[in-house]
Amino acid sequence: MTVDQVAGLGPAFTSFLGVFRGCFPRRESFAHLGTYARGLLSDLPRKSVEPMALAAGTAVRTFQEFLTHHAWDHDGVLERLQRRIVERHLPVPGEARDFGGARVPGVRPNDDVGVVGLIDETSVVKKGDKTPGVQRQY
Repeated sequence: MTVDQVAGLGPAFTSFLGVFRGCFPRRESFAHLGTYARGLLSDLPRKSVEPMALAAGTAVRTFQEFLTHHAWDHDGVLERLQRRIVERHLPVPGEARDFGGARVPGVRPNDDVGVVGLIDETSVVKKGDKTPGVQRQY
């Protein structure tokens, strides 16, 4: 993708995050979700609280508090994400869809069970040798 194409994804990403608004009782907490998600997707060499907060112009302490103390519905976020995947990407068993998601009448998929595979590789090789526990973490 080009830089312009990536920049054009901003409104769509904001809309995507809006699905989770109801999981955050405070407006400020929800705003931090966007900062956090964009930080994880950024090209920052370190994806820890301090570099993400500084890059976003957010106070580091405020960002730390969001991740450790702010109340939000973790299960609700997971449920909404799973529901969105099913609604947008998983055909009803026995119902064929084309690549745009439109139903194809009279055509059945190869299986009768809708299947979506997700890979969540969240392990990060830690750097440094001065901090306790700095090692590969999975």
